[in-house]
Amino acid sequence: MMSAVDWEQWARRFEGSASPDDFVALFAPGGTFCDPVTPSTTDVRAVAEHTEAMFPDWRQTVTRIRGGEDWAFFEWIGEGTYRGPGAEDGPGIPVRLEGATVVDVDARGLVACWRDYLDTSVAINQVSAGLRAAGAVSGVDVDAEDLADDWGAHFADEPQV
Repeated sequence: MMSAVDWEQWARRFEGSASPDDFVALFAPGGTFCDPVTPSTTDVRAVAEHTEAMFPDWRQTVTRIRGGEDWAFFEWIGEGTYRGPGAEDGPGIPVRLEGATVVDVDARGLVACWRDYLDTSVAINQVSAGLRAAGAVSGVDVDAEDLADDWGAHFADEPQV
């Protein structure tokens, strides 16, 4: 039998995950992750490392969480500085997203399945605008399609479930 998960405490643990190791520690062995640009994968470390490379200061705040015995739904605000292609030098580009996540957990409260839901065009538009502004000075010219293609290319060779 499963013990009840304290979802508020779980949310604080998630919010405190400041490194790929911390994020991976939320998952059960074989746990899966997917979002609008990442097909379902068990390579959670690759997802966390890619996110850290693109947004080294990325943090998410859980604004609301509701759950049952082995599942939860939470809304979040994510903020960080984009440092990916076109923004490797200089101050980076601030990005703010809102999204929702559904998790299924095992008997120990570790994630068996993580599904993110967000409008990726919000981030792409923020980054594109920042790159265009920088391009006026440095010659950078990256459009929204290039950004979406770049993000997706990082995950094209990952093992999928």
